[in-house]
Amino acid sequence: MATTFNLPPELHEQVRRIAAAERRSITQTLIVAVEEYVQRNQRAAKVAALSARIADEDAELLQRLA
Repeated sequence: MATTFNLPPELHEQVRRIAAAERRSITQTLIVAVEEYVQRNQRAAKVAALSARIADEDAELLQRLA
């Protein structure tokens, strides 16, 4: 799916340099960056959900330890 957006010139230059250093296109470099961003956010959501579950399931124990 094609998506178009504008990068600030400084950011575009940084991405261009990274792409050149990694011998990838700017598009490929941005895809990798977005994939990594999505993975980080998914992990953060899982950790938050797990923390909430533990806090709920072990509320009594956590209260005694506090």
